Amino acid sequence: MTNIILFSHGQLATGLADSCKLIIGENHFKVLNILLDQNIQEIKNNLDVMIQSFDDNQPVIVVTDIPGGSTTQTAIQRISDNKLLYVVTGMNLGLVMSLSFLSLSQDDEDNKNKIRDAIEESQKGIYLVNDVISCNDELSDDDDL
Repeated sequence: MTNIILFSHGQLATGLADSCKLIIGENHFKVLNILLDQNIQEIKNNLDVMIQSFDDNQPVIVVTDIPGGSTTQTAIQRISDNKLLYVVTGMNLGLVMSLSFLSLSQDDEDNKNKIRDAIEESQKGIYLVNDVISCNDELSDDDDL
């Protein structure tokens, strides 16, 4: 499985990891939540420890909750020190599940392409259901979107 750190404000990362475990079974996500009583240096140190807990030669994906947020900004600062560190923002269940099944390697460009494909696939799962329903005359309880 892919080395993934879920990094969010509040308990979002914990909840997402629990949801993934319910759907796909055991996962190996590391979870880092930013809580109100933590200072920025403590958060940075915690992220560094998590990144370093993986094998140095293995790619790591840090999935953050919102672009421009403190989680994303903190993770971005680590990219220059870790050539196989990838930061993906816009955390959601479909995205995390897609990323968890990737087989990453030492090939940076190949890794980026695989991650981009997972992001694109998860984006297809974001839409206004009302629009889909209005395109179909009637949906029964058994119909899938």
